[in-house]
Amino acid sequence: MGAGRKFTERYLKVMFSSLRDATPEEVQQELEHCRTINQKPVKVPKLHRAHFSESTFQASNGYTMQVFSTEPWRDPERVILYLHGGACIYQPVFFHWRFVHDLALRTHCQVILPIYPKYPEYHCVDNMTVMMDFYERVIATMGATTIILMGDSFGGNMAMSMTQEVFKRGLPLVSALVLMSPCVDNAFTHRDAMVALQPLDEMIQLERIESIMGGWQGELPANHPWVSPIYGDLRAFPSKTLLIFGSNEILKVDALLLTEKMKELGKPIRSLEYPGMFHTFPLFPVVEGFQAIREMANICFNSPST
Repeated sequence: MGAGRKFTERYLKVMFSSLRDATPEEVQQELEHCRTINQKPVKVPKLHRAHFSESTFQASNGYTMQVFSTEPWRDPERVILYLHGGACIYQPVFFHWRFVHDLALRTHCQVILPIYPKYPEYHCVDNMTVMMDFYERVIATMGATTIILMGDSFGGNMAMSMTQEVFKRGLPLVSALVLMSPCVDNAFTHRDAMVALQPLDEMIQLERIESIMGGWQGELPANHPWVSPIYGDLRAFPSKTLLIFGSNEILKVDALLLTEKMKELGKPIRSLEYPGMFHTFPLFPVVEGFQAIREMANICFNSPST
């Protein structure tokens, strides 16, 4: 076992065991902690600080959003809009910054990472207002043919919902969509299948996610496309759609559901399941994660891997 895999396993054990087994009372305490933390500015970890620049974006609802960007590389005409995961309550962690920097190096693209509104201070409708305003700003600046939309976990959920909303509004579409372990059905219609996988999942506790997502949706129904994009218009997805997930995560159920729905519609999707892998594994320094990043570079961006 490599050093990266050992470090990752220790990290998962220390960081996620208490969250995975949290009681409802502990979940509420964590939400209030996140409310306080998320009111403070996000800072890039010292190790990666030199690789990112920071700006702000003012949305139409008054929300001021921090935006971080890598420097343009050999392909200044293309941009990756990356939506980080974190159960709609957490800010980016160290591994997000590491992943984004690696992604920029491998794809030769600039990567934009917005710090979108989060629960419990904000809800789904607030988030969509901000992110669609921001998308329109990005396409006005860069041109839609240059934009690749990407997200992990909850960020993948957002990426799907935004892609559908862009299609619905008749805005210029993204050129590619990359999803890592996305949550696509927050109505949890295949809950039994998730429960069966729960013993394998090192990061996610189903009941905890159900509780958080129930608050995030606000007044919207659970099957609204902004909450559960599997119920939206999948025709919106570009021909370059890449789905990456692990066999040992409860969101494998969502990934298989999305794959099935896309195939039923005759829509192209490259769906890759990595045996023995955990939730959002491409973020971590494991061999399979590096392989997944190369897939992103080679398949979606037609860029040489390095």
